[in-house]
Order: sequence, then structure tokens, then C-alpha cells
Amino acid sequence: MKVSCPNPLKLEEFEALSESLGKPLVTDRHVLNDKRTVQELSNNGLFSNDDVGWHHDWSYGRGNYFGTILQNVKNAHLSPTWFCDMSKAPQSLKDDYVGMIGSYYPPVDLLDKCFTDRQLKLLSKQKVTRPFIINHHVTNEEILYYSISTIQEVSPKLLWEDLEFNNIKEWIEENAIIHEWEDNDILIWDNLKMQHKRVAFEGERMLWRTQFII
Repeated sequence: MKVSCPNPLKLEEFEALSESLGKPLVTDRHVLNDKRTVQELSNNGLFSNDDVGWHHDWSYGRGNYFGTILQNVKNAHLSPTWFCDMSKAPQSLKDDYVGMIGSYYPPVDLLDKCFTDRQLKLLSKQKVTRPFIINHHVTNEEILYYSISTIQEVSPKLLWEDLEFNNIKEWIEENAIIHEWEDNDILIWDNLKMQHKRVAFEGERMLWRTQFII
């Protein structure tokens, strides 16, 4: 869902809106508020200005933080955000992955930028896994869940270089929609269904983000 605002929300307003949507995720890096629920995504902060590949937020963490809210604070138009609704994957594609499970962990290039040592130890200990085929806990929609940038292993054991999941990747690229940011845009999405990415950019760009349980 897109919300167009004449003026950007103040930090306390964004925090209140986030809390009205669900229970916010509390984190430690790049936080802006005392409750540690609002993070800054910027060229100098979380994710910097590098490519951010296809992923579901918080795929590697426990807890159903399957909602995301993002506000364009400054120059988000420098790099649009791409989305793909994984509940729309054809049944023939979903059938290929019934019974498969992925294990998730943050990608190597984000470890120092996004997480404290304590967080990384906890994520490593949790060893989060998610089935490729998930029924949404609210809508009961069947979803093909495959967070490309954060998946580490797959079971049953298969040769990664032989499998490659190219049919999923090709379908995502062919069915992606692109959000071109406008000033003060706020996006709210179901992160269990929607996989997303953005490409590298140059310049000063800043957004605020909160993840929350739905």
C-alpha cells in the first residue's frame, strides 16, 4: 500500500504509525528512536548505497515480522524499489518445491553494516529455517518463499550449483513491479508475500523503516 503525504512524518509520528500496524521489531544498529524500532536506511547507514538483491526482510530471524513500513525521507527516487508478489507464483512452480526447506542467514556483505556481534551470534544460534511453501497465517494464501539473497542451504540436500533455482529467479524478474519513489511516499507491505530489491545508486538517499508482526 502506498500513502502519499504532503509533508514527511516526524519521527514520533512515524513511530506511532508503525506501532498502530503491529508489534515493532526492536533492533540495535542504525536506530533513530529510544524504543529502537525505527531504522535509517541511507547511503551512510543501513545497506549503504550498494546493490540490495531480492529478499524478504527478516528471513533469517525468528518471529513473524512480516510487515514493513518505509518512508521516503530524502531522495529515494535515486533508486526505485522492485517488488514481486510470491503468492502469485504459478501452481506448477510451487509444486516443484513442495517439501523443501531453506535455512537463512544475513549475506556476508551486510554483516558489519547491519548487525552487532551479539545479534550475529544470536542469529547463528537460532539457525532459522522456513519452508519453500507457506500458507499465510492471516489470509491462508499459498506462498512460494525463497529469499534469494539470504538463503544459505536447502534440505533435502541438493547440489547447489546444479539446482540454482533459476526457474524461481526468472519468474520473479518477469513478474516484478517497480515503485518509483516520490517525495514523502510511505510504503506498507506484507513482507511474507512481497519479495523486494533495489540497485546501487550515487548520491544522498535516506528512508526510515520499521518491521512489525502481522
